[in-house]
Amino acid sequence: MKTKKIKYEAEYNFKLIGISSSEDDYRLSWKLGKIFKAEFIKQEDIEIKDNKYTETQKFVSYKCQPSNLSLNLRLVVNKTNIGYIVDELKNIDYFLQVFDSHDDAYLEKIISEIKAISSVSAVFNLDLSRIKSKEKLLF
Repeated sequence: MKTKKIKYEAEYNFKLIGISSSEDDYRLSWKLGKIFKAEFIKQEDIEIKDNKYTETQKFVSYKCQPSNLSLNLRLVVNKTNIGYIVDELKNIDYFLQVFDSHDDAYLEKIISEIKAISSVSAVFNLDLSRIKSKEKLLF
C-alpha cells in the first residue's frame, strides 16, 4: 500500500512576549493583572509528553480576558522540575501569549508596562518564526 504524507503547517494566532523574572508565578500573574485591570485565573497545568523525558512535563498557566480590551492573554511558566517548554529559551522564565493583538505598537506598549514591574529583569518581543520548538506553545 502506498503511503501518503501530509504536510501540515500550524497557524500561530498569537504574539509572544518572553519575561525574565525571579517572581513566583502567582505574584507575577497578580502584577500583570494590575496592568491589564483584570484577573489572571489559574488554569489546569499544561501537560506535554516529550520523548527526551520519561515523565510528562507539567507547566503552570494562567488566563486573562480583560473586559476593557479586545484580547486574550495566557501566562505560561517556561521551566518545570524536568525541563523547559521551549528548550532553546532557558533564559526566559515566563511566556505571555497575546491573542487577538491589535498591532505591534500596542504590543510594545504592553512590553514597556511589563518592564516597569520591579521584579522583572527583562522583557522580550519574541519572533515565533525563529523558535524551533514553537509547536509546544500550541495548547
